[in-house]
Amino acid sequence: MKRLRVLSLSHYNNITELPNSFVNLIHLRYLDLSNTKIEKLPDVICKLYNLQTLLLSKCSSLTELPEDIGNLVNLRHLDLSDTKLKVMPIQIAKLQNLQTLSSFVVSRQSNGLKIGELRKFPHLQGKLSISKLQNVTDLSDAVHANLEKKEEIDELTLEWDRDTTEDSQMERLVLEQLQPSTNLKKLTIQFFGGTSFPNWLGDSSFRNMMYLRISGCDHCWSLPPLGELLSLKELFISGLISVKMVGTEFYGSISSLSFQPFPSLEILCFEDMPEWKEWNMIGGTTIEFPSLRRLFLCDCPKLKGNIPQNLPSLVELELSKCPLLRSQEVDSSISSSIRRPSHPEWMMIELNSLKQLTISSIVSLSSFPLELLPRTLKSLTFLSCENLEFLPHESSPIDTSLEKLQIFNSCNSMTSFYLGCFPVLKSLFILGCKNLKSISVAEDDASHSHSFLQSLSIYACPNLESFPFHGLTTPNLNSFMVSSCPKLKSLPEPIHSLSSLYQLIVYGLPKLQTFAQESLPSNLRILEVSNYGSLSTSAITKWGLKYLTCLAELRIRGKWLQHLTSLENLEISDCRRLESLPEEGLPSSLSVLTIKRCLLLQANCQSNGGKEWHKISHIPCIIIDNKVII
Repeated sequence: MKRLRVLSLSHYNNITELPNSFVNLIHLRYLDLSNTKIEKLPDVICKLYNLQTLLLSKCSSLTELPEDIGNLVNLRHLDLSDTKLKVMPIQIAKLQNLQTLSSFVVSRQSNGLKIGELRKFPHLQGKLSISKLQNVTDLSDAVHANLEKKEEIDELTLEWDRDTTEDSQMERLVLEQLQPSTNLKKLTIQFFGGTSFPNWLGDSSFRNMMYLRISGCDHCWSLPPLGELLSLKELFISGLISVKMVGTEFYGSISSLSFQPFPSLEILCFEDMPEWKEWNMIGGTTIEFPSLRRLFLCDCPKLKGNIPQNLPSLVELELSKCPLLRSQEVDSSISSSIRRPSHPEWMMIELNSLKQLTISSIVSLSSFPLELLPRTLKSLTFLSCENLEFLPHESSPIDTSLEKLQIFNSCNSMTSFYLGCFPVLKSLFILGCKNLKSISVAEDDASHSHSFLQSLSIYACPNLESFPFHGLTTPNLNSFMVSSCPKLKSLPEPIHSLSSLYQLIVYGLPKLQTFAQESLPSNLRILEVSNYGSLSTSAITKWGLKYLTCLAELRIRGKWLQHLTSLENLEISDCRRLESLPEEGLPSSLSVLTIKRCLLLQANCQSNGGKEWHKISHIPCIIIDNKVII
């Protein structure tokens, strides 16, 4: 062991400390303690003079480093990301050959490092996170950090502690002096307390910046000209609670006729903007976001007006908790085809590449123009839109390419879901539709095959009573799940005709009376049944379990064994991992219990202290491993 050069203890969660014997590993070059529960490094680790790499990332209990860490003169890589360090020991400034220093904690106290000490690490590269920036009280310290010259840093996080702003102007000046190299690719700014951002943020000289996150900057009232970041692909803005308007300043130099803002932006997210009311566009022939693929607007309760109307590349749109967001001016050719003025027409304008749409927590949304869905749309999700009424009459199937539909706690007025509305639907998920009573097909559609449907999941629909009388006519259905529907009395029959079904999960159906009257599909791989109304021995026999040669998982839960009141003989064999019997015990009718080749269960069923004995002691004859013990 003394010659050991590489040691990884990563993800050993039981490690909370290292023994002092570590001092004997004098040849160690690489030590990985990441994802452990270690709380403190022993001082002897500072005598491993040959150590070049020390990885401590995600050591969430680590709060300090040894004072003499500066003795590790050969250390090149020190990863401290996602730790709870409160202070950086002064001697760490001796490690001037460090190439990786993922975290730097700024201190005001004499026992910690000031921000200016960053100048002593000229070779840093990769990721750098600077935290507790509220401790910078001397502006010259920020100047001495010399971040602009650290050209190998490509990911930078600048973070203040939340709610610690004492001098808003000082924080603004500090951030101004912490201008990074223009080679930077990713930047995160968190809990900055200034009222405006520095001039360098959004400057077109940052041609390599691809990712930007600005969050929790409570005092900022406007956004920088981020449209000038020509390579920016991902932009996340959250928790800017003082911003009331996003105007033309957001896009940059709009005075130039040839200027194209955000030419590369693919993901744009605005979240938790409680005072944001207006989003102004450039207008004219300018396309503000020509490459945008995903747009997320979440928790912006005062935002009203239009979203950008020309998004030629958009494939995913999510709107959540933005109750006032709707169009005020709609093209006449579109509005003339809308029957109800409450339709959110703006969602269908110039979204010719849209593939995924999520609408969440818009209580005022009462109707939805399914007939205007773009042909490109494949996935549609509604979350907490209780007043939405969006399905047409049964006789009106929709000309749509929709393949996935999810309805979560929405559409309270919907009493029946007609499968024929969506002819190419592959996946249907319904949860919490309070008044849904049935899944239906038209009567003259009884022989029609909904051949595209592959997955059907229905959860927590308290009034669901029935499926189509003639069955689902879904020959390619491979997953069927029904749960927590207390009024449902039967499943679609004949269920054995669903030859493609490989997963069947049924639970929380206390009134279910019939289930698999003519056996289960032979290709079934996963079967789970629990809290089933009345499960009898004859019912289980009809499942034809012995013919399910593909079955890989079988779960039968609940107190169903107690309902087998005629059961007299029970044998359990070859269950090597089985340790216990049902908590409710075995039927009182049982006269013979046989347990074979179940070592764990056998040990627990012994009459002399077995912890399962009280569950079986009433049985007249118990045979364990071919021996009669009663």
